[in-house]
Amino acid sequence: MVYRMIFNQTAYFGRGAIKEIPGVARSHGFTKAFIVTDPVLLETGTVKKVTDVLDEAGMPYEVFDNVKPNPPVECIQDGVAKFAASGADFLIGLGGGSPQDTCKGIGIVTANPEFADVLSLEGVADTKNPSVPIFGVPTTAGTASETTINYVITDTANKRKFVAVDPHDIPIVAFVDPDLTDTQPRSLKVATGLDALTHAIEAYVSTLHCEYTDPLALHAIEMINEYLIPSYNGDMEARDKMHDAQCLAGMAFSNALLGIVHSMAHKTGAAFTGDHIIHGCANAMYLGKVIQFNAKDERAKSRYAFIAKDVLHLAGETEDELVG
Repeated sequence: MVYRMIFNQTAYFGRGAIKEIPGVARSHGFTKAFIVTDPVLLETGTVKKVTDVLDEAGMPYEVFDNVKPNPPVECIQDGVAKFAASGADFLIGLGGGSPQDTCKGIGIVTANPEFADVLSLEGVADTKNPSVPIFGVPTTAGTASETTINYVITDTANKRKFVAVDPHDIPIVAFVDPDLTDTQPRSLKVATGLDALTHAIEAYVSTLHCEYTDPLALHAIEMINEYLIPSYNGDMEARDKMHDAQCLAGMAFSNALLGIVHSMAHKTGAAFTGDHIIHGCANAMYLGKVIQFNAKDERAKSRYAFIAKDVLHLAGETEDELVG
């Protein structure tokens, strides 16, 4: 068996990591940033934390904040046009899943204009060129888009989400800075944390798991179990740990892929776009039922039981007891 593992070229972790952005950009020869984000992050001052760093370094930038939850095709297309007019030469995906996914779509379509309809990117698209260089800067501890080869777009005309899987879209640098999560609402901490937990569990049970993805997934599960509730309750160290855990989970699932929890959660999010069902909450609704369904397979049952007993330290002697 041959395994393929794809990670960022470089990643910076820890509070203050965003201060590295200007120096890293200049080391690549970049001159102007195109920041892809959403209106909420502008209002909360999160975007300003990054633009202040760029201002201090004298690096020009343009902010594109027309990002909507569950980003639609039209949002990508608008971003492509705005990026072309900006004169920027690299992208900064700043936010949770929606800004990061929008950023990937903009970068891929710009570099591969034959996919300008966006819909043709569904699945494993045969793109020829790497994305416009992306710096991934997450503001939530859940989606891990800054370190994955996946992005999710909404086909609003048909009320569905689709996943694009493309090694060409991975950010060349990730800046995982917990300072950017400080204004995140408590409810979103839970939703994104449950998303990260689902990423890790599905990666571990995936039929594409391997010796390289398993340690990432298991450690992420262990960390989320320990730090999600303290993070929700305001523990700053736990918040830092959650930011790292979600990134580990992303490294795992980007290479092992996911399962039917996510496939159903994407359908739910697309069908109820107007109700803004948060992706992590949709995952939480389905996770327990999917575990019961998947556990009909003995190999899956064994792996779920290992998580329950050896990682979460739940009571039970047999695999049936642990999974049930």
